[in-house]
Amino acid sequence: MHDHPAVPPVPPGSTPLRELAHAIHDTLTLPNPATTRDEMTYLRIMRDRARLVRAAVRRVLADREADDRDIMAVAVSLRDQAAQLGDDSYDHAPEPS
Repeated sequence: MHDHPAVPPVPPGSTPLRELAHAIHDTLTLPNPATTRDEMTYLRIMRDRARLVRAAVRRVLADREADDRDIMAVAVSLRDQAAQLGDDSYDHAPEPS
């Protein structure tokens, strides 16, 4: 990995691993479960986000000499990639009765 020109410092009271865990959690968190009507869209969004997470984890696992800056670089990259995903809107409100 070791190519991290603009990696922010680890926030006070945190660790690189904790920041990566937050990035994974944020990437996989959507506001609410989908309605039955929009379940396919919800599943597509989750699939795309899970792929990003798996790629980030593979980067960490592949580098046996990863240091704190490498881990932070992966966390920053994951957050950036998740922010660039397409439309994340899906129907999560129940149908009016």
